[in-house]
Amino acid sequence: MEIRTLRKAEREPLLDLLDHWPISDGWQGRDFFRRYLEDDPTFADENVWVAVEAGRLISCVQIFPRPLRIRGRAVPTGGIGSVFTLAEHRRSGVAGALLDRAVDAMSGSGMEISLLFTGRIPWYTRLGWRSWVVTRTLLERRAPLPPKTGAEILAFDPARDLAAVKAVHQDYSGSLDGTVVRDDSLWAGSLANAGNPDEDFRVVRDGGEVLAYARAAILEGFPILTEFGHRPGSVAALADLLAAMIDERAAAGNLHLDPTLERALDGRGFRLHRGEDPTVMLRCIDAVGLAERLGVEPPEGGDPASFLEEVLPAGSFGFWTADRF
Repeated sequence: MEIRTLRKAEREPLLDLLDHWPISDGWQGRDFFRRYLEDDPTFADENVWVAVEAGRLISCVQIFPRPLRIRGRAVPTGGIGSVFTLAEHRRSGVAGALLDRAVDAMSGSGMEISLLFTGRIPWYTRLGWRSWVVTRTLLERRAPLPPKTGAEILAFDPARDLAAVKAVHQDYSGSLDGTVVRDDSLWAGSLANAGNPDEDFRVVRDGGEVLAYARAAILEGFPILTEFGHRPGSVAALADLLAAMIDERAAAGNLHLDPTLERALDGRGFRLHRGEDPTVMLRCIDAVGLAERLGVEPPEGGDPASFLEEVLPAGSFGFWTADRF
């Protein structure tokens, strides 16, 4: 068996391999993962590690480079996704070997932390990642109430709204640790891949100004608010927008980080139920480099995971589902 990075001529065989993955929401595996080859601006063959046996790809791991905000700094981060092994080769250690190579590659590329999302928490824990138990909120409508602002709710139009939405995102998400620092290419990737396949993206405009925006998609059959934001002083406009987008219920991250928005939604007839999500996992790859970037003392002989928890507490981790990979 050979372990190496993907070759350009193997992109279709990679999709053949991933086509064995039983994806929910009506996706064919190859179509779901093709988006991350064609629409993710960070895709590179050298970021995909594969195991090859008798000329056939049997396992794969993909690195998704993402800069994450931590204490106002953009930290080079390696997202881990597309981890898959053919059934007959599982429990052989091949996926773990690929992940070891991926970690070495991330370290060599200057990535200081790694991020992934999984239900296989014990397995990834053994391999060095740690669960970051983040807060999710279920919103359930009690009774429809009339909007409290007179602003106009419209479907997102990139030509008209994108520049303003970027500014709201920079201001609102820029204050949250764990969010992706998006340049134009990462914005394009998020817009291409956040839907499933469709996305409900709306804005609130008043007097020609975008006051707030929100994005939603159906993931595993359930409505999810994948991202939102508002200008200072426009929380009521965002609450009206979310009330217009939610039929009976929806789940969201980061609501607990905006108590004023929570109160506004309560005032618009929603029950809010907080819960814990352990499926976010992080790993500190370079504690010294991370400490230098953040301007703090590195952990002398300490646990890199504990250091990461200190500088990026789970309770403040604000990664948006719209940046999923």
